[in-house]
Amino acid sequence: MRQLKVVAMMPHPDDMEILVAGTLLKYKAQGHEVHVVIAMDGRRGRGHLPDSVSAEEIVSIRHAEARRSCAMLGVEPIFLDLEDHRLIEDRDCYEKVITVMEQLTPDVIFTCAPNDYHNDHRCLSRLVLNSAWAPVFFADTACGVDFNPDYYVDITEFMETKLAMARQHQSQFSEDPKEMIEIVNRFRALQCRRQEIRYAEGFRLYKRFEWVKAYELLPHDDYELPEKIVPTTERN
Repeated sequence: MRQLKVVAMMPHPDDMEILVAGTLLKYKAQGHEVHVVIAMDGRRGRGHLPDSVSAEEIVSIRHAEARRSCAMLGVEPIFLDLEDHRLIEDRDCYEKVITVMEQLTPDVIFTCAPNDYHNDHRCLSRLVLNSAWAPVFFADTACGVDFNPDYYVDITEFMETKLAMARQHQSQFSEDPKEMIEIVNRFRALQCRRQEIRYAEGFRLYKRFEWVKAYELLPHDDYELPEKIVPTTERN
């Protein structure tokens, strides 16, 4: 597999950790170049911070949390600092997204699904699609709601590091995020129907280019494939 330049374009600090951290860790372990872009400044993600903390202080706290998390991935996050809950598809937002895309020249991009629950997520997804020429994979939605993956990445080996990265966002979680994250990734692993896969992240490929082969872009393992895949209707 040739070396790839991978970009995760995520809406808020902590979205990358929840949705794609395991896959990015796997890319890194396989020698690929990884970049994390965080579009929003996080000022409205107060989490369980007291009301006395200002919006500017929240931005600073969330930047620091994102840097600690990304350090575990071995990268420095890129902040676009668009205002939380104010993302629209206007020229200024588009220019920020397309400029960073042109600077990074990715081979593959990960972003949120266009049917995600959060307006910032949906809007960023459309901005990415309108500015990217590289193949785009949509990440899972919150708790996997209304999302049917086409492809899965085995992240079993990287699950503990993924959880440790998520825990860096202490301002956002009043409780350990372990259970929330494990439930989704365990469910996706069960869909893979392979006993050795304990945790997985699921993705959909945006089919803009018919010639794109997902297996050439996603980090993978050399599993021994079964001689025959039995249709669901024929299984006992």
